[in-house]
Amino acid sequence: MSNQVLLWGTLIVPWLTLFFMPKEDVKRYMAAGLLSAIFCIIVTEAGIRYGWWAILETTYPFAVIPTYTYGFFPIAPMWLFKYTYGSFGVYLAIDTVLNIIFAFAILPWFGSRGILDFHGGLAVFIFESLIAIILYSFQIWQEGIFAPSERTYFSSNLQPAAAKPLDQDEQDKNQ
Repeated sequence: MSNQVLLWGTLIVPWLTLFFMPKEDVKRYMAAGLLSAIFCIIVTEAGIRYGWWAILETTYPFAVIPTYTYGFFPIAPMWLFKYTYGSFGVYLAIDTVLNIIFAFAILPWFGSRGILDFHGGLAVFIFESLIAIILYSFQIWQEGIFAPSERTYFSSNLQPAAAKPLDQDEQDKNQ
């Protein structure tokens, strides 16, 4: 498999998996997924700046950032939230395992294929773990924003002042 097929696959395949997620869950977790992508772009830029890794091969038109940043990083948290949201311990345990696999297995494998020059496994693990905690906090905040408000029931006899009928005495004065 060529590196270009691999890179394009890491961009397209995760987005295609959203067809298997219920529409309500996509809407519910999309903001956290996009925030994850933003954080990962920042971490990637920092890694390039501080020499933790160098991107050797990208796909057109993505000049510097690898395509898994736009494919895998927005979608993986959405799936993780779908199955673990509401249980922070389970979420953190699964996310930690996924971060270890990504930082110490997948990225070095990409390095061995010549996609990137990678030297920062521990830095990636630490940043991704911090991002996971921020994302969970963000999702809790999002749930609070979109919680349905309490509906207040009003008496059907209430009317605005302009719509109230005039008393009989006031009607006689106006005629």
